[in-house]
Amino acid sequence: MFRLIDGGFKSSDARRRYLATYDELRALTPPPDVVLDVPTEFGIVRVYQHGPSGGVPVVLVHGFYLTSAMWCEQIKGLTGDFTVYTMDMLGQPGASIRSKPALTAAGCARTIDAVLAGIGLRDVHLVGHSNGGWHVTQTAAREPSRLATVTLIDPASTVTRLSVRCWRHFGLLGRRPRSVRAQRGAAWIMGQHPPGSFSDMLTGLFVAGFAAFTPPMRGAFPFLPSVRLLRSVNPPVQVLLAGNTVHNSDKGIRRIESVVPGWRYRLWPKATHALPAELPDEVNACIRQFVKEHRDGA
Repeated sequence: MFRLIDGGFKSSDARRRYLATYDELRALTPPPDVVLDVPTEFGIVRVYQHGPSGGVPVVLVHGFYLTSAMWCEQIKGLTGDFTVYTMDMLGQPGASIRSKPALTAAGCARTIDAVLAGIGLRDVHLVGHSNGGWHVTQTAAREPSRLATVTLIDPASTVTRLSVRCWRHFGLLGRRPRSVRAQRGAAWIMGQHPPGSFSDMLTGLFVAGFAAFTPPMRGAFPFLPSVRLLRSVNPPVQVLLAGNTVHNSDKGIRRIESVVPGWRYRLWPKATHALPAELPDEVNACIRQFVKEHRDGA
């Protein structure tokens, strides 16, 4: 049984080693203008602000175990136009500290809304990748008052289910994260990328999180949202999908067209789940255009 350190690390040494890797990857991103620790009912959320206060807010919610460090290319590409905020999600490795689990989707939505409220943001353009896309969708359905638009980047368990193969790899990463099979599983989840590339380094951080952090702590399971919940989302939504990824994106597109035909979508057939790092210019262009179309609720 692991002793929980700072909300979930296996030991103080594990936390120190992990944060060294986290800091190394974050060092590739321009330094934040402001670092905030925002209290919520479930713990303290670390938020990094890039750009001046008062700009059009774009808030980025990372994928599972990828931390705010995954948004390096979005921060570089978007901060000139907007004020960009990234956060480390509670219950995952990073600089945030969870005090108790959010056991329901409603609790997850309240957490993100509390972060936006704590910073004093309104008319937020909320962006989520993978598991972050699931959290963003729940927030848009349940706590939408601060949102202007929603962008979902290859969202997990949102427009379609994760594949059985993906769940198997997650299970192995949780049990034996340093094994060769687990490393191969992580590469399958994140995509095969050139050694030393940012996407490859991000895969390394992903694996390091499983090695340093306790197996995913109690929390809300990302069940596929119901038709009713998806249709209850009022802010404009765009979905950016990869074709070589952790789910069947063709099924996701069919569900979008059937259930929420007003949602915009785009598919990159050969892209992997690391879409924001793999094709940053194209992803950034989609975010920028969508925000400009709907700025200030227009």
